[in-house]
Amino acid sequence: MDQTARMLDDEHLLGTALMPDPLPAARAVREAVGPLGLDDTARRVLLVAAVAVVDRTEVLLAASGTDIDTLMAGPAGRHLHLVGGRFRFHHPRIRSVVHDDADLATRTAAHVALAEVHRRADEPLVAMWHTALSTLAGDPLLADGLVELAEQHLARGDVHRAHEVAREAASHGTDRVRARAFAVAGRAALWAGHVHDAVVHLRRAAHAADNGSSADGAPDAARPLGMALALLDGRPDAVVPGDACGVDRAAIAAARKTIRMLDGAPGEATTLLSEVAELAPARPPSWWFDGPDEAMTPLAEAHLRVAQSYLALRLGDITGAASVLDDAVERLPVALAFGGLGIALARRLDLVREGHLSRPTAALEASVPGQVAPVVRAATLGDRAQTAVFDGRWVEAATLLGLAAERGGDDLRRLWLPTPDPVELLVLAGQDRAARRSHERLRLRVLPTVGPESTGGFSGGPVRRRRLDLARAELALADASGVNRARERAVEASLRVGSTFERGLTELVAARAFARLGLPGDAAAHLLGAHELFEESGAKAWEHIAEQALKAPGFVPAGAGETASRAPDEPSGEPAADVAQEELCGQWNGVLTERELDVARLVVQGRTNRQVAASLYVSVRTVEVHLGRVFRKLGVRSRTELAVLALRG
Repeated sequence: MDQTARMLDDEHLLGTALMPDPLPAARAVREAVGPLGLDDTARRVLLVAAVAVVDRTEVLLAASGTDIDTLMAGPAGRHLHLVGGRFRFHHPRIRSVVHDDADLATRTAAHVALAEVHRRADEPLVAMWHTALSTLAGDPLLADGLVELAEQHLARGDVHRAHEVAREAASHGTDRVRARAFAVAGRAALWAGHVHDAVVHLRRAAHAADNGSSADGAPDAARPLGMALALLDGRPDAVVPGDACGVDRAAIAAARKTIRMLDGAPGEATTLLSEVAELAPARPPSWWFDGPDEAMTPLAEAHLRVAQSYLALRLGDITGAASVLDDAVERLPVALAFGGLGIALARRLDLVREGHLSRPTAALEASVPGQVAPVVRAATLGDRAQTAVFDGRWVEAATLLGLAAERGGDDLRRLWLPTPDPVELLVLAGQDRAARRSHERLRLRVLPTVGPESTGGFSGGPVRRRRLDLARAELALADASGVNRARERAVEASLRVGSTFERGLTELVAARAFARLGLPGDAAAHLLGAHELFEESGAKAWEHIAEQALKAPGFVPAGAGETASRAPDEPSGEPAADVAQEELCGQWNGVLTERELDVARLVVQGRTNRQVAASLYVSVRTVEVHLGRVFRKLGVRSRTELAVLALRG
């Protein structure tokens, strides 16, 4: 791979220029393939397969002058996969070696044979393509037809073929046709995400128009060239619906509106994205007029997938967000969408899931062709803060989050990247005065939004985000007399947000607040709820934080044995007499699982966690987990509240 890399430009390695097809057969590639053991017939068959753009087996056999029995019995059959009347190479490296070993005359003969086969099959467009490639000198008579062919590919969303055909047209055409071919090649490269190629081709088209060669070239080149330069500059608004056509227009419009609605109307955003879910994804580069009549281009789909991933994250579905983005990173120019916001998303998802950055995310960062938006740079500070939190460096984390907020502002908070609360971090660090100053600044920012909640958008600010931040800050600072009310407000704010992850983070803040106030039973109950919510959302790194906190002093009552396992308001005496608990807890049958219902009944009877564990033949830790889930599902925060709720029926 190192040798292949040396044969390619930096733009090729970044993914912003179209890769050679096939790739160069470097020494490492040849060593991986090994001896092919080909005779003349097999070599001819494989070369035809290497240059063909239609993968039908009858075309391969006719152009190579062989039959299926000879093919299957010979050495070529070992390197081709034949099924359903189609063929493909077992590995692209074999195609590279076969193509590289053939001289120009042999490759030309293969194109001539394919052109004749497609002409006889009444497939003039494919025949024209192979005729063009078999023409050693440029043929202006072919140029017009090739440009039209490229435009047809582009209209179907097949940007790779459009780019390839338009470049071939430019090599044959002169003056007006050449300028038009460069304009099509540039537009195709742009929507494929190959922005460096786009800039080169579109500048050639514009230059030809400026010289008077093509009055038609300027309109086709000027706007796409501006888009390509804006993408290189990291502008979030580089691509707007008006720049696109067909399914691309619908995809980009939905993606941009989703980003605007993340704070105030995630439910509406979900409905919006469901309306474009049936759009055909970008085509694989190898197709030739295959698949649906319309398909998204890679650049348009990249915007849509980033928006879908952000929406899943906004709803607290870390696993779902990562799944969408991981697939997109493998095949789409994600780094170009919204000024590189996909990079910020990939980094934060890695940290929330695993606590460190993955190789695909590092590769995604390395693929940025130019600048990224300021909000992406600000998010990097939040990533460093997240790492500091995992290591318990509270002051450092709070400082980094403060810098991120200054540089990213409302745009950063609107994106709902999983982020700890800076006020709570200062409280954990013992910096109460700094925490209160930070809380006051936050309170002043929230005051103007006391009216009806915003429905989101780039104007008006992230209202729900700010209100949740303020509620959690007040919970972190609450004293013993106000902690329960502060907890209720924070829970209500997180419920309004509708995010599983944010709900878990609220439970964690509550747990730490109760532990600080010397209420270990309440702390443990909230911590169990946080652990379950983090687990449900897929935030494994935060799930680990909750697990570690459960073992820390302050989250369980002092001492050992039964005292350490007791949850809030747990009695220390003998179990109370049964008072028709089957009837009292019967209303929870549709809410709790059978085991959770068993635990709830015994707790309502007044039994301790140890006594419940002995009765059910489980560990005390298992009882704690079930009880935490009971508390969360029923909306209670103590054993006393649970008993009162049962008595009320």
